[in-house]
Amino acid sequence: MARSGVAYHVAGIIGRVRREGDGALEYFSGKFDGVSLKAADFRVAPAGKKSLQKSIPAQLRLALERAAENIKTFHRAEMRRLPRSWQVKKGAITTGQVLTPVAAAGMYVPGGRYSYPSTVLMAAIPAKIAGVKRLAMVTPPKNLTQAVLYAAALAGVDEIYRIGGAHAVAALAFGTKTIAKVDLIVGPGNAYVNEAKRQLLGTVGIDALAGPSEVAIIADSACPPEFIAADVSAQAEHDPQARCFVFSDSKTLIAKVKKLLPEEFKSQVTLLECSASEAIARVNGMAPEHLELLMKKPEEIARRITNAGAVFAGYGTPTALGDYWAGPSHVLPTGTSARFSSGLSCATFIKRTSFMKAGRLSPAETAAAAAIAQAEGLKFHSDSIRIREEK
Repeated sequence: MARSGVAYHVAGIIGRVRREGDGALEYFSGKFDGVSLKAADFRVAPAGKKSLQKSIPAQLRLALERAAENIKTFHRAEMRRLPRSWQVKKGAITTGQVLTPVAAAGMYVPGGRYSYPSTVLMAAIPAKIAGVKRLAMVTPPKNLTQAVLYAAALAGVDEIYRIGGAHAVAALAFGTKTIAKVDLIVGPGNAYVNEAKRQLLGTVGIDALAGPSEVAIIADSACPPEFIAADVSAQAEHDPQARCFVFSDSKTLIAKVKKLLPEEFKSQVTLLECSASEAIARVNGMAPEHLELLMKKPEEIARRITNAGAVFAGYGTPTALGDYWAGPSHVLPTGTSARFSSGLSCATFIKRTSFMKAGRLSPAETAAAAAIAQAEGLKFHSDSIRIREEK
């Protein structure tokens, strides 16, 4: 099968970074970002919180600080509830799992159409609470606003590099003389960043493959149509490829929402009159990144939702509240991947190692384990079990 244009170009970028390291990063920074950088310029010199506090508007500074506290509150609560290392003993065998954070993680922060200090908070805070010792952030040079830098300081980011695009992802995966490699890369990005993560999976771990953003809304007849129009417009403005779906059993509501939609977003919005049961079935089938339940009793519907990245329940809970303020990370599965994956959280950065310790097995246990090896035709597997009985 022929590769897509994006896949072909990204493969070339990855190959050059692997071969040339910092030299390739210098080249691609000039080509794609229009910035002439030497390797010594990649890393951003750390700025103290106090100096950054003076450089951004007080209202924004306070907003970022309060948002960071909300995100910390949620993820600390999550961390307390995550499984811990454990062991169980049965006869002569002790087994268990050892849970540890990844040692080093890389975080991609997009900076194309917009700048996202919120993404810094939403990706970095869970990593640090999970216990990641080294967290390196890469982002396009023009995205290094004072707000982004302050968010990084609030979240405890250890290293910041003014490099974006697929070449930044490759640098994190392979390492260069200037940028040490990481174990896991998280964070959203454009099609090139996403493709780089896909091609590098295996060389490095990734959180997910992010596609265009999406929202589905199930609304009852009492929902103000202005709320729905505002929420789908907020989602549509992310990207021309973003998609919005509105389901309601109220024909009148659907008509009112249609009239309120800005002309520039109408092609991105699907409006459908249907029963609540049909809406639930459709939502579970599409597994949307965001699901809003704009109704008086959202809990009844929420209990029947099995596939969604995040659920926003009630008239007062727009997706945008989750983007900035509520606490759970806004880095969520897209493109139906909520069927099998979850949003970024502390658990994203935790890995499990199986543990086994055996004392003297009974003859019956030794014979049983060896019999399975023999059935598979693996004589030396059988021998390695039986030799311990002999000794």
